[in-house]
Amino acid sequence: MNNFCKSVEVRWADIDANQHMRHSVYADLCTHARIEWLAENGFTFADFAAHAIGPVLFKEQTEYFREVTLGERLDIDVTLAAISADGRRWCIRQHLYKSDQVLAARHEVHGAWLDLKHRRLASPPPELLAVFDALPRTEDFQRSDSPNSASE
Repeated sequence: MNNFCKSVEVRWADIDANQHMRHSVYADLCTHARIEWLAENGFTFADFAAHAIGPVLFKEQTEYFREVTLGERLDIDVTLAAISADGRRWCIRQHLYKSDQVLAARHEVHGAWLDLKHRRLASPPPELLAVFDALPRTEDFQRSDSPNSASE
């Protein structure tokens, strides 16, 4: 399994009136890390366009553990918490670590693949499924018919 970690620096635009990182930035940085992970493993935006497929999120949640402030560096991992047998539905869990390896937040997204032509859920192409198959699993990883409760 390939471990992936994206390092980012907290910018001025990421800070709120309380002088810490805005809640929505956690989701934005995790999205950035997921896109970087896909690209680094051979599945780029061009591949999404070629297959006319894209991710759709049904549920997104963040748990906050430590305050993050301007100029701090965060390391963001990407792990697979669940995937359906056909790879159509999935759950990705990410951890945001401060430079001292203290856990700042845990972020989780439940999603699926959307066929952009027919506007319905679709199984991923084999090369995208292979990228997911190589992703490290969480300790509570589940493989099932449907790892999230969203309906088609």
